[in-house]
Amino acid sequence: MAQDAPIPDAPKTIVLTDEERDSGVMSDTKLYDAIEGFFTDGLIVVENAIDVAIIDKLNTRMLQDTEKLLSGQGHVHFNHLNVNAGTKGAAVGGNLSQVPPIEKEYLFPEVYANKHGARIVSNILGPKPEVHFIRSNTLLATDERQMVHSDIRFEHPEHPFAIAFNTCLVDVGPENGSTELWLGTQNTNINDHRELGEPMIATDKLEARRAVRPPIYPRIKKGSIVLRDLRLWHAGMPNPTNNVRIMLAIVYYAAWYKNGVETPLPLSLKPTVEELEAYAQIKIATKWVPDEGYDYLDIKFSNNFSSTLTPWVWEKIKNVKTVKGY
Repeated sequence: MAQDAPIPDAPKTIVLTDEERDSGVMSDTKLYDAIEGFFTDGLIVVENAIDVAIIDKLNTRMLQDTEKLLSGQGHVHFNHLNVNAGTKGAAVGGNLSQVPPIEKEYLFPEVYANKHGARIVSNILGPKPEVHFIRSNTLLATDERQMVHSDIRFEHPEHPFAIAFNTCLVDVGPENGSTELWLGTQNTNINDHRELGEPMIATDKLEARRAVRPPIYPRIKKGSIVLRDLRLWHAGMPNPTNNVRIMLAIVYYAAWYKNGVETPLPLSLKPTVEELEAYAQIKIATKWVPDEGYDYLDIKFSNNFSSTLTPWVWEKIKNVKTVKGY
């Protein structure tokens, strides 16, 4: 008798009905499966979480902003960590960190206060999770890939304390740069990194893990949300197409963790933001600034994922940077 082909590895995917999507309430069984999948793999996918009409509108606007950034307008930051970074002839980098449009018309509650995502996050991190990071990964045409890394570079809790909430604005697959994911690596620690202060995972640790559970390159449909434990190993991949692939990146932290980063927002948006917070029972950490002269494209990139309760972490960062000449 012929044996069945093995089922390919993949993250747990929760598929919402249109009714669940629009009501903001998934079934208890799906919530159970989502949380179970998250603790098992460090990542889950919720499909049909956002109406694609909203996604298309946001994508169209963000592509316009991408052109502005590439023409030199605003604060331009590339997420390097490329395998060939610094070598002669290497690409500048295809992973552009882009701030989504911070304007009332584009602050969709389905995106910035998604009830499905917020409910899962709240059941993992605790009540009133806090948003301290609002950007996107805009993958341009590139033949470069990132080195495998974790977004945490120093000592950290070895249980969930932060979750990256990603929203795909187009269908994603290996052909246009689906992120390399190392499922089940969320419970590793800083000893698996090349060295203190670096996000890259040590080569011997990678090869040992590959023998247990190799990385995957999932297909994710437009309108899906991806919830990833911030500690999970991953890497940006090449995008051989000429089409820009945008994936929103909003990071939720446990309220008890006390991350100190705030997003500058114009005062005129305060009522809108408060509505978003009430809608999903979350907090958006904000630094209110005058409307005059405000441009969200000028917001500087920060990868300070530490807790204000452990200031010694950033003292170590300063020391490492001083020694290495960063």
